[in-house]
Amino acid sequence: MSVRSSPPWTSSRGFTLTEVMVVMILAGVVTLGLIGFYLNSQVMWTAASTQVLVQRDGTALLEMMRENTQAAAKATAVPVPEDPTNSLLIFFDASNTELNRFFWDPADTCVHYGIAGNLDQGKAISSKVEQFTATVDPVLGMVGVTLRLRSAAGQPVNLSTSIALYNRP
Repeated sequence: MSVRSSPPWTSSRGFTLTEVMVVMILAGVVTLGLIGFYLNSQVMWTAASTQVLVQRDGTALLEMMRENTQAAAKATAVPVPEDPTNSLLIFFDASNTELNRFFWDPADTCVHYGIAGNLDQGKAISSKVEQFTATVDPVLGMVGVTLRLRSAAGQPVNLSTSIALYNRP
């Protein structure tokens, strides 16, 4: 009985160097794609989170104004001298006594809140406000407010509302 032997190159097992290199290159390409996807999703999540925080601040400011407006009989909006695109919004009772005010401060670019005896109670919200514009329609007894804020990631956040003066004479 004779045993047939095959040539040495046909009986070897394993991978060639070329096969290993092709697999390593493909694995590297897939890994780089996954890393890029992960980093991009983290950037998008951070940007969205900062935008939501600023939007929440803006909504809190508008809600604070709405609460203060319910007691007011009149309001007036005056452009801020340092930047006429921003406003000073003052609320009055029926006897023309100032109740409170909201105004944009150019020193810190935030909206501040004031009560009649103390004209500046400090920042109403901590977010930076690029524009705070108020308009008053004395005939309808409506106050219009437009806010433009900017998130830490640089996205603009625009909010606006109309508020009714319920205690008008």
